[in-house]
Amino acid sequence: MASVSRVDIDELAQRRAIEDELLTLGSERETLAYQESWNRERIRGLLGPAREAGITIRDVARLSGLSTQTLHTWMHDLMRPIPEIHLGAAGPPPSSLEQAALRTMGEDPGRDWTPEEIRGAIQEGWPNGALDQVREAMERLARGHMIWDGDNGYRVTPPVGRTDA
Repeated sequence: MASVSRVDIDELAQRRAIEDELLTLGSERETLAYQESWNRERIRGLLGPAREAGITIRDVARLSGLSTQTLHTWMHDLMRPIPEIHLGAAGPPPSSLEQAALRTMGEDPGRDWTPEEIRGAIQEGWPNGALDQVREAMERLARGHMIWDGDNGYRVTPPVGRTDA
């Protein structure tokens, strides 16, 4: 029978120690991946209530560590259809500042609108208000998941380049 040298035993012991460590790390990685998935789902569940409470997408991203791109992608599930936006300048006049803002935005849905631009573009005779009132109306629309609050303003369509990260 061949004898096993002390060097062979040491090499086998070192190999076994490395294998044990890799098994431990692999198990930890599995646990962390599960926890990360669960964490993302919990954040996703808070996205709608956060927006409704007035927390911006940028703030949710900063607080959660997720990208705004990921959060905007998740917002797709929460967004509500707004058929009146397609009336644009046609049809009966809007009955509220929010409706006037939506229909104004509907004239150029891919544009980032600031409250100042909305206020200036609302048609004569439609509900309008002071800049603060328009700003509040835009935020209510975003909180209600009707429009997107992008980095450069509000818009009807998802912000450009938003994909899941």
